[in-house]
Amino acid sequence: MIDKLSPVPLYIQLRDGIKEKVLEGVWQVGEQIPTENELMDEYDVSRATVRNAISSLVNEGFLVKQRGRGTFVARKQPSVAFEPLISFVYTVESMGAASDNQVLEKTTILPDKKLLATLRWKKPNDCLYVKRVRRADGIPVAVEESFFSEPAAGLLKFKDLSGSIARLLLEDLRISISRVEQVIVARDPSSDEKSLLNLDDGLQVLEMQRWITLEGESEPFYYLRFIMRGDVYSLTPMPGGIAHVSHCKQCRS
Repeated sequence: MIDKLSPVPLYIQLRDGIKEKVLEGVWQVGEQIPTENELMDEYDVSRATVRNAISSLVNEGFLVKQRGRGTFVARKQPSVAFEPLISFVYTVESMGAASDNQVLEKTTILPDKKLLATLRWKKPNDCLYVKRVRRADGIPVAVEESFFSEPAAGLLKFKDLSGSIARLLLEDLRISISRVEQVIVARDPSSDEKSLLNLDDGLQVLEMQRWITLEGESEPFYYLRFIMRGDVYSLTPMPGGIAHVSHCKQCRS
């Protein structure tokens, strides 16, 4: 059931509804799910909402698209994926581990040309920069750098950011998302990352970059750079050539 008065974005509600049907066996592995038009009619949502929900489930490994045929149930129990706007706090605690965050920096900056290109902004406007170390069961597992434009910058500037930023965005801003883009690569850590994450020599990190755009906007309002320990997270090939992130090898299950 879709609650249009809920602060949770419609595509996330729809995604969770489809996921529930998969897990409950309403749609079996290998079975085709309803078409976009059928889902639009059943849940009374837009085509963009349906496409965002389906894309999220494809990235997570619940669904797989077959060109010219449709979308099918891929498997019942994928590993926990790094889904758009699923917070680190929720993910870690759902695995039975305790999470906490250390805010290293929170300041307003004016992006230079190089950063402006990374943020995918056309004009240099002030943005809120937040740098945190994310921990699971006391283990530093990631360094997170976030860049926010208005209105999120103004809201978060005076908030306690030691908890879930995703929850603040959903509950306080009541954001409506039109697009989430994400890239994940493996690389060697910088000296700062190596120190903050207590990395041994030779250990690589995974760098996730994410751009989130609001409905009605052409530029991302939120850019996230998430640097993950290579011995705590791993990349797993998914259907359709998509990679996802499996979490917390060292966290208790």
